[in-house]
Amino acid sequence: MKKILYICMAALAIATTSCSTKKDIAVDTYGGEGLEFVHFENATEAWVVTENDDSYDYDVVVAITRAPKQDVTYSVSLGENTTGEEGVDFSIPTKSVTIKAGEYLTKLPVKVLYDTTGEGFVLELVLSVDQSLINSAYGASSIIAVKSDKITIDWDWLTGNWNAKDSEGDPYVMAISKKDETTAVFTNIWGTGADIEGTVDFEGRTITFQGPLPLGEAYGGTLYCTGVADDQTFQATMSPLGITISGLHYYLVGGDYDGYDFGEDYTNLTR
Repeated sequence: MKKILYICMAALAIATTSCSTKKDIAVDTYGGEGLEFVHFENATEAWVVTENDDSYDYDVVVAITRAPKQDVTYSVSLGENTTGEEGVDFSIPTKSVTIKAGEYLTKLPVKVLYDTTGEGFVLELVLSVDQSLINSAYGASSIIAVKSDKITIDWDWLTGNWNAKDSEGDPYVMAISKKDETTAVFTNIWGTGADIEGTVDFEGRTITFQGPLPLGEAYGGTLYCTGVADDQTFQATMSPLGITISGLHYYLVGGDYDGYDFGEDYTNLTR
């Protein structure tokens, strides 16, 4: 029961990337003051190219934990995990990055053309740096999953096993199956073992659930998802990156916390 309560009280983390918004850059000084490490800001990233973009321009951030006294340049190559074709699926104007004296960050520009994305591809970038400058916690590569809204979202895409993490960061698997032409069944929702049904709209790329939904027992009462009194609805959104379920509220009926609303929650499902 404690596990269920944890799921209620903490939101599951989701990272999203926008084609039009640059994310904030944080200087990472992992390893301690005075130690010098060079690494990509993110070991993994996920990009989505949409039809509204003729091309998708992105800056891959490279960071150093101690600002150099003079400009330093590092070469960048493509790793063996790359499945896209350079010059067709993507282009990289320069294969090197320079960190200016006194600075901690630099950017490697990458362009992806919408017309070539198809079902998507993987791009792996590798920094050519001395082993003494590589922190094993980071490595020296970044794997970027590039996906396109050209991907076909249908029953074949939706059904099967999906990966998620609970509020403690532990992974679990949620299975999605087809009940009929408009109804999907989510098994082991939020890792509780409970099943829920949702109405699927592939054109709108949404799945709508009708509450209240019993999830199990906790603190002597019954744990519900969404409003018990007013039968709230909530939706899952389908996209090339996976499935996002948002707008959730957890309520306890009976027990020590009868009527308590644990607040809004959401979760992200990926393959």
